[in-house]
Amino acid sequence: MSWYHTIDLGPDLVTPGFFDTRPTVDRVPLPASLAGMRCLDVGTWDGFWAFEMERRGAASVTAIDIEDPARWDWPPQTRVGGHFASGRQILDDFKGGGQAFELAREALGSEVDRVDVSIYDLDPDVHGRFDFVFLGSLLLHLRDPIRALDRLRGVCAGELVIAEMVEAIPSWLRPRTPTVRLEGIDRPWWWQPNVAALHRMVESAGFEILERTPMYFLPHGVAHPRPPRTAMVRFALTPAGREQMIGVWRGLPHAAVRARPAA
Repeated sequence: MSWYHTIDLGPDLVTPGFFDTRPTVDRVPLPASLAGMRCLDVGTWDGFWAFEMERRGAASVTAIDIEDPARWDWPPQTRVGGHFASGRQILDDFKGGGQAFELAREALGSEVDRVDVSIYDLDPDVHGRFDFVFLGSLLLHLRDPIRALDRLRGVCAGELVIAEMVEAIPSWLRPRTPTVRLEGIDRPWWWQPNVAALHRMVESAGFEILERTPMYFLPHGVAHPRPPRTAMVRFALTPAGREQMIGVWRGLPHAAVRARPAA
């Protein structure tokens, strides 16, 4: 079993995650208190943000994810023959049917409810509506991110916070021009937006943005492998490779927004 999130489970007990989300908590515009609110964590994985919402006083937290990698909306090449295909076993180990989440929930004494459902299948008539919704690092993996955001709008009765991976260099060079690079071949994601494109995606799905953060970097965790130096030389030859170099050196570039359904 592998850990995706680095989670403090108690004194001197920290999970060996692929990513260490803890330093980014203060960069993401979560409300200081969620007291009395019904909350939704979308794409929860090991549950870091779900447990954080519970810690902030949420009355209830529903955490959704998809356990079977065959149902993930990742590019087909990554599932059958690309960079992560050798990775089918890696993917199975990574999510492990929610085992890491269950271990963390038990260690924390959490009451977060985990549900196996796709973001595309969220339905207010089935799942109800939520006072607060969190979406973290998922849109890049979705073939249709605008449709996914539209489904969130249907179940969001209050505010939504999105913390999403963006491309650093286009964000620096074209801060006001929405640009998106399509991957979809040998990496487990489809879209790489700059910060302006992330804002445009959120607004086009029918949300009003209330707060925007500067770009920040999500650090790798202790379990994240570092590429060999020979690969680093190759990275410098392409735009995608240069973004990977930034990721290796500083962490994955992200930006966050706080929004609500537009009137």
